[in-house]
Amino acid sequence: MPTVVTHALAGATLAGLCAQRPLSAPGMAGWLLLCGAAAMLPDLDVITFKLGIPYASPWGHRGISHSLTLALIAGGLLAVFGRRWWRRLSLGPMRAFAVLSLAVASHALLDMWTDATHGPALAMPWHQGRFLFDWRPIEGSPLTPSRWLGAKGLRVLSSELLYVWLPCLLLWMARAAWLRGRGEGGR
Repeated sequence: MPTVVTHALAGATLAGLCAQRPLSAPGMAGWLLLCGAAAMLPDLDVITFKLGIPYASPWGHRGISHSLTLALIAGGLLAVFGRRWWRRLSLGPMRAFAVLSLAVASHALLDMWTDATHGPALAMPWHQGRFLFDWRPIEGSPLTPSRWLGAKGLRVLSSELLYVWLPCLLLWMARAAWLRGRGEGGR
C-alpha cells in the first residue's frame, strides 16, 4: 500500500480538480482536508491485524473497507458531514458525494498499483476476489515504522514520488494555469 500521506495527496488532488475555485477561496482548505482524509479512510482497517483477523479475510486489510460499496457509503456520509465546505464552494450535494466517493475509492486504486500480494476487494460484498493491476510500479509501504529506515523506505518513497506525487504536482500546475487563464489566479 502507498503511505497514508500519498493517499491523502491523491484525495486532495481529486478535490482540487473538481472545485474550480482558487486555493484561497473560503472553504477550500477544509474541502481539501476532508477529501484527503477520505482517501486515507480505508486504511483504518489495519486495526484488524491487532484483532487477529487474517489479511485474506473479507473483514481483514484491503477487504470490505477497500470496496467500492464502502466508498459510496462513506462518500455519502462524508458529504452530509462535510456540507459546510462544499456549500461554500458551490459544489452541490451530488457533486460533493461523487468527489468524496472517488476520493475514498482512489485509495483502493492506488493500492492496486503496489507490489502487494493481496489486492483490494473492490466488489465486496458481492464478490470476494482481490484485484491488482498487471503493472504495479509502487513499492508497498511497510506497516512497521522500523522498516522505514533503510533501503525499503527509500524504495517506497522514490516510487511514490515518481508515480503519484509527480503526476499530482503536474495536475496542480495544470489546474493553476487553467484558473489563471480564467482570470481567477491559481492560489
